[in-house]
Amino acid sequence: MSVPAIRASSALDFSLVSFLIIDDQPFSRRMVRSMLVGFGSREVYESANGVEAFELARNVMPNIIVTDLVMPIFNGLRFIKMVKDPQSPTHAIPIMVLSGYLTKAAAVMVRETGADELLVKPVSPKALYEHLTHLVLRSDPENPLAFVRHKRRHPEPQRKKAGDVTYL
Repeated sequence: MSVPAIRASSALDFSLVSFLIIDDQPFSRRMVRSMLVGFGSREVYESANGVEAFELARNVMPNIIVTDLVMPIFNGLRFIKMVKDPQSPTHAIPIMVLSGYLTKAAAVMVRETGADELLVKPVSPKALYEHLTHLVLRSDPENPLAFVRHKRRHPEPQRKKAGDVTYL
């Protein structure tokens, strides 16, 4: 999709789009979170490493994942492979890599691993917005809300009623 087509979409409603940000640097997570909230998102999850993030992704099923590459425990490439594994319930979640260490070789590996978008840190709000818009419009350019409806959102927690019994 071309940049003019993205601009023609004007403002997308990100209030229904949930995000998971993975970065071991708290400042980076805060910056991305503040941009996403500024775009209208009301559901932003964070994690400092790939292991924790994979579990979180499986539990909350965010609409979009934004991840760094260089992290402790296991790196962004390993995280992307786990998320995009065909057997994983998370395999259809779009992933945007946001890294300060994107060499040409790393960019090729990231694409081969299954990431949908690549951005280099530091990122401007305009660049992040345009790439997120591209991800949303890629699924259905005529109906951006279809992106959210077709993604499996995390189930609402079941509330227990008085007298409910849990069997183990």
